[in-house]
Amino acid sequence: MPRFIYTALFYLISPFYFLRLVWKGMENPDYLKRWSERLGFVNITPSGKDVLWVHAVSVGEVNASLPLLRSLLTSYKTLDILVTTTTPTGSEILIRNMGNKIKHQYIPIDLPYCINKFLKIWNPKALLLLETEVWPNIIQECSRRGIFTALVNARLSERSKKNYLKIKSLIVPTIDKIDLLVAQYDSDLKRFKELSKNKKISLCGNLKYEVEIPIEMDNISRNIRENWSINGEFRPTLIAASTHEKEEEIVLTAFSNILKHSENALLILSPRHSERFSKVNSLVMKKGFKVARRSENEDVSSEINVLLGDTIGELNFLYSVSDVAFVGGSLIDHGGQNLIEPAAMGKPICSGSSLRNFEEVASELKQAGALTVIEGHEGLSLFFLDLLENKDKLKIAGEASKSVFKKNKGVIDKIQLHLSPHFSNIFK
Repeated sequence: MPRFIYTALFYLISPFYFLRLVWKGMENPDYLKRWSERLGFVNITPSGKDVLWVHAVSVGEVNASLPLLRSLLTSYKTLDILVTTTTPTGSEILIRNMGNKIKHQYIPIDLPYCINKFLKIWNPKALLLLETEVWPNIIQECSRRGIFTALVNARLSERSKKNYLKIKSLIVPTIDKIDLLVAQYDSDLKRFKELSKNKKISLCGNLKYEVEIPIEMDNISRNIRENWSINGEFRPTLIAASTHEKEEEIVLTAFSNILKHSENALLILSPRHSERFSKVNSLVMKKGFKVARRSENEDVSSEINVLLGDTIGELNFLYSVSDVAFVGGSLIDHGGQNLIEPAAMGKPICSGSSLRNFEEVASELKQAGALTVIEGHEGLSLFFLDLLENKDKLKIAGEASKSVFKKNKGVIDKIQLHLSPHFSNIFK
């Protein structure tokens, strides 16, 4: 009955889902394309091989999935791996990195008609869901058809758990139908257990630690910074990454103060959502800064104060050409963004206090001396200026970041270890 009510409500609100796509399409026209896929239609002809379906929602999940996808392609060479996403940016990153090595389309909305149309065509043997993707109808229909389902790299924040408890009669049967659940951390495991006491749950760590850093990254970054240098010296560079609305105002106020003390400082500003790039560019210019847009390959001359990182899939590179990293989604009540990317680059990190999405990662980085929690524009400017004046402190914090990153590698091996006994029976 709960799933019937959920489905009926979903049918009623589905027009608003597409109205939201139209609204998003005003900023990013890609949201107006490929709607047939969201309704379960397929624009690719299946090859007839056994299909492993992997769902990665958006940018964060796609980036995290890339090393796992490469590992799966190596381990299961005879399969077609179908990867679905929800957002155009996730789709773009996936296609750019994986090309024709995988099949790709948008995931159908969670309505039986759309899901069954999709499943009838693709007929996957197994479904891997990443992080927090618990869709009642998708999991129900997979279960009914005998399709193996696994939720891997699973995380569950305290807030999400409380929300799930409000609809426990819908969520618990859904979780119970998942064949394999592999959580990131013990805290995630305990929260899942509060929802489903008898569910067997394993641990794997955070898949984002498996990000791949090109060997040549250091040399490329050094050459870029030499091109940006003033009077033969690297410019003190702060990156504010994955920022959300209202955070750019705080960052730019902090940077104004930084320039009073370090006139050659450079800010790299990389908003979280691509549809906000133009709006943020206008804000930077309105504040009186001279800005270069990365998407236009504009020269970062000595007169430029701000480099706008308005590209997709270059965040690791932008971290690499910075001295200090601020990670957004944390000065507002969002829960934070990926702290692991700057750690992979060995950068001192600061963020606001809203970190529920990366609770364990933040805790480990703080304990190691790699992450400092700041408040407002004053905290951000003081943190940056302090590290510029104390090079030893900057170096120690950066080394601590890198140490935490290296310590947590090996997540793919753990996930593959849990999947292997099942896949050896499924894909014969």
